[in-house]
Amino acid sequence: MVAGQRLREARKKANLTQEELANIIGVKAAEISQYESNKRTPRWPAFNRLLDALHITADEVLGRDITVHDGEDYAVKMAKEDLQILSSIKENPKLYKALLSDPERIVQVINNNLKRVLPEVND
Repeated sequence: MVAGQRLREARKKANLTQEELANIIGVKAAEISQYESNKRTPRWPAFNRLLDALHITADEVLGRDITVHDGEDYAVKMAKEDLQILSSIKENPKLYKALLSDPERIVQVINNNLKRVLPEVND
């Protein structure tokens, strides 16, 4: 999921229309539409007002909203989508074992065969 989709979900969760949100943060409704469709990136002041109005953090918008802890001194932030991908890989023991043995090679093999297997996927 990209930032625009996260903004749209946050706006809907806040029960705001694009026009209402635009009025709150001081921009035109068309700008909100462009933010949500990833056609435009808000400038810093508008972005901060957007975060405040939607009660979300920049990490949430950017997809860095999950922290995975591994020991006391190590933490990784990742998007929910990335965590779903990793969980799915772990549920496939053969793929998981292959990735553990040589991650770079296996990713290259998957990437080389991706178009054949999933022709709808673009570069």
